[in-house]
Amino acid sequence: MKKILVVLLAAIVGISAVNAQPTKKQLKAVKSEVAAWTAEGWKVAPGNSTMAEQIIMQKEYAKKVNNEGEPLYVFGESTAVGQTFKAAQLSVMRGVKMNALEQLDTEITAIIQNDLANKQQNLDKAVSVDKVLNRTKEVISNRLPRGIKVVTVYRELKTKNVEVRAMYAYNYDKVHDMLAAAASEALEKEIDEMVKGN
Repeated sequence: MKKILVVLLAAIVGISAVNAQPTKKQLKAVKSEVAAWTAEGWKVAPGNSTMAEQIIMQKEYAKKVNNEGEPLYVFGESTAVGQTFKAAQLSVMRGVKMNALEQLDTEITAIIQNDLANKQQNLDKAVSVDKVLNRTKEVISNRLPRGIKVVTVYRELKTKNVEVRAMYAYNYDKVHDMLAAAASEALEKEIDEMVKGN
């Protein structure tokens, strides 16, 4: 318990130089989360920030908003299991990206429907919006940069495998800029396949 408090204080000192001083209530919440994660067997890989620093960073990024009060970041979170830490970490990245994009389903669908409305009159068959949505997410997930690593922890399972839990923050504006191009590309591909199938 004393070790957790020391790590927590070190994290606060490092982060408070940049951000406002956390309240006692916030410190208590972080300490409680660190204790819960540790009790579940989660550890921090060597070279990564402490668990307390990661939790505080996640909370700080979640609070950041633009001038309109909208979030600056969309978060992708996932867990994956592998025979080694490296294998699980590679696997978890795909889940992280897809999770971030799932949160933007409504926006991606609106872009697709708008694009489709302009092209539908020339089509004799209905285009599957769901199919285009899935293609769009596939295109974006392949192009989406890694993002900002917020949380990366791991635990060893009884099966000797390793489970990795990761959360990355993606700049909302940058991701949004990619959506229109990816949606248009996925829609064109779907239309081409429909035409060829006739």
